[in-house]
Order: sequence, then C-alpha cells, then structure tokens
Amino acid sequence: MSRTAPTLEAIDAAAARWVARRDAGLSETEQAQFDLWCAENPLHTEAMERFEGLWSSLGRPRRTGVAPVLQGELDQLRRQRRQRRAGKAAVAAAAFVVLVAVGSWIAVKTGRFPSASESLAAAHTTILVPERRVLPDGSVIELRAGSEVEVDFTVAQRRILLRRGEAHFVVAKNPDRPFIVSAGGIEVRAVGTAFSVQLGDSQVEVLVTEGRVAVEKPVVASAVAPAVGVIAPEPLAYVDAGNRLEVEVALQPVAPPEVQPVASAEVAERLAWRTPQVEFSGAPLSDVIDVLNRYQSTPFVLGDPTLATVSVSGLFRADDPDVFTGLLEAGFGIVAESRDGRTVLSKAP
Repeated sequence: MSRTAPTLEAIDAAAARWVARRDAGLSETEQAQFDLWCAENPLHTEAMERFEGLWSSLGRPRRTGVAPVLQGELDQLRRQRRQRRAGKAAVAAAAFVVLVAVGSWIAVKTGRFPSASESLAAAHTTILVPERRVLPDGSVIELRAGSEVEVDFTVAQRRILLRRGEAHFVVAKNPDRPFIVSAGGIEVRAVGTAFSVQLGDSQVEVLVTEGRVAVEKPVVASAVAPAVGVIAPEPLAYVDAGNRLEVEVALQPVAPPEVQPVASAEVAERLAWRTPQVEFSGAPLSDVIDVLNRYQSTPFVLGDPTLATVSVSGLFRADDPDVFTGLLEAGFGIVAESRDGRTVLSKAP
C-alpha cells in the first residue's frame, strides 16, 4: 500500500506533538504510549529524529541570532493555516509552533494528550526573574543565573568583584565615591550610570545602557618597584551608552581595544535575561493570560470563552506580546484584536 501525503503529514504532526510534550515531561502512561507509537512504524522514528533536530535548533537551547529563520518558520505556518481554511491543503491540524525571539521561546500545542481536564489538573506556572540586590547606597545589581559578586563598600569608594557570570548595574550618583566593578583583572569605573559586565573564559565584555564608564586594566608593579603596588594606568577606553567594549583578560593590550556601537535591538537581545521569563506546563490559556497581564500595559481578554482550556507549555519573555499572539494565530487560528484598550483573543473567521 503506497504512502500518501496526508499519512506522512499526520505522522509529522504527531511527532511534533510528541517532541513538544516530551520536553514538558511525560507521565508513565504517556511514556508507554510514546514508546508504542515509535515501535509501530519506522517512519515514526524518522519523524521524531527530524523534529527533535528542529526543536533543538529552534527552541531548546534558546540560541540568539536565528530570529530571521524562525520568523520564516512562523510565516510558513501562518500560510499553511490560511490554506487549510481555504481548502487548499489537507495538513493535519494542531501540531505545534516554536519561535525563538530575543533569546526566548514558547511551544503551543494541542492534540490527543492531554485532554482538557488533564491539562487543567496538571497546569503549572513558574515566573523566572533575575536576582536583584539593592546596595546600601541605593545602587541596584541584577545577577544573571549562576553569577556571583562580592560587595566591598568603604567611605572612599564602592567596589564590586564579579567572580563569575554577568551582572547589570544601575549606579546611584555620587561623584565623590566612585563605583568600581572588577572582573578578570578589568576595572569598570562609573559615577552614575547603568551598564552590564560579563566575565567570559578569556575576555570581559562591558555594555553601557546609560551614561558613560571608564574601562581600565590595572597592572601589578614588578619587583623593580614593589612599593608601588597596583598601578592604575590611563583608561583603555571610555564607553558611552549604546556601545560595548571587549577586553582580553590574559593580555596587556598594546593598543586600546575598539569601542563598538550596538543597535538597540541587539542591546535588548543581549540583556533579555533581565526580563521576567514565564514558564508554563500544560496551563490553560485563561491562566496564561492572567499571568501575562501582570506585565502588559494592554491586557489580554478572551473574546471566546471556549478558548479558555487551550493548553500552553513553554518558556518565553513576559514582555513580548507580539510573539505570543503570533504563535496563537499560527498554531490555533486565534487572532488578536486591539479593542477599547484591550487585546481581545478570538477564533479566526
């Protein structure tokens, strides 16, 4: 019996659902169903390998720099949905959609598992925010996950040692008490400004979002002049808002490193970790929009109460409603319409 296109499309749709569902976590019953499905047909295993590769490249690592490719995926899915509504294609309905944008992803899925009641029972929501510390002078540090700092304030200066990872600083102004961040032998001096410092394996990156900082690389005096101690030379560079500087930590630079301008979109992408991330696992759409509305100036409302039980799983930025509504349109045919200061979600006509 020859294989038809709808059969292959149905296999692909099922594989896509299994990949998305498995990443959210399978119950014992679902794991048994999945194992049985894989064993039924070699095409099932082939489809799983294909969609696992897609999931890995698009969603799971949450890599940056692939937004154009992912936007193409989303556009293609939208076109397919329009064709289905017009009767131009017979693609199996409700697989899943994945989009990575500004370092984030969301997976929206439906299908035979779980049922609406199971989704409601298993609903889980986690809000992920960076660690935030308010210092004695009113300055604020935000720490990326896994980062570590040491604070040392004296009457003369405010000093922070970044031991690992990345941190963003909003510095309270005090010209008589400089604010110094040390990382990998590099020092960043500010009076009142906002900037991030990332300590890598071989370099330190400084990204300034407000004001100006001076980047220095003090050197330890040699045995010829031991009494001098640590020498603070002229700054390697001054970095203004909207610019960044990368300095190698192992080498004493002969020439000043180059200050590079950074587009606002790239700044947003680089510092996306500062934005709250919301993770859903089998959460109904009604709960999802309740959580998202905490971060929206224009709240979401359901124009159709039957949409309340649509199951959503994934992790994405709480401040990016365009990605969320785009995925709903592509994956479910749910459209968003601005109306009376609200964003109304309804089924597409």
